[in-house]
Amino acid sequence: MTIQFPETKTTKDAIRSAIGQLVTFVIQGQGTACPTCSGLDYYDSVNNLSLNQFCPVCSGAYWLTGDISVDVRAHVRWNTGDESDFGVAGATLAGVCSITIASDALSETQVATIKEVRADDRILKIYRATQRGVPTRDRIRFILRETGKE
Repeated sequence: MTIQFPETKTTKDAIRSAIGQLVTFVIQGQGTACPTCSGLDYYDSVNNLSLNQFCPVCSGAYWLTGDISVDVRAHVRWNTGDESDFGVAGATLAGVCSITIASDALSETQVATIKEVRADDRILKIYRATQRGVPTRDRIRFILRETGKE
């Protein structure tokens, strides 16, 4: 017996566009070598840092990255203290945030290099990312915690 699933992606996208809000995903850009340290050959290949801690350009980090901000329409849900959420990977702690986006809103490379997420004037770190949907994976659900409250 074959199970016929209804086409729900368009419905979910319509709901997200109606009640969703813009969330900013900060994605780590590609690293480029510090022009000052690389010109003077101050690269420490063992620690992947600069040998000059006091470099005015990179402050000893050697690599400079230009982060990219991407705004995505998402369904944002904050858990309250008296509410528990049991998911695939176990219980979600109270007070964390779940954000659901369409799976085609960000590429897999961008999802893997997300540095932080900004929603409701808060900075969040990703705790878990799960692809969801039946029969095909049509959305990504992120479980996030507010920075400084891990």
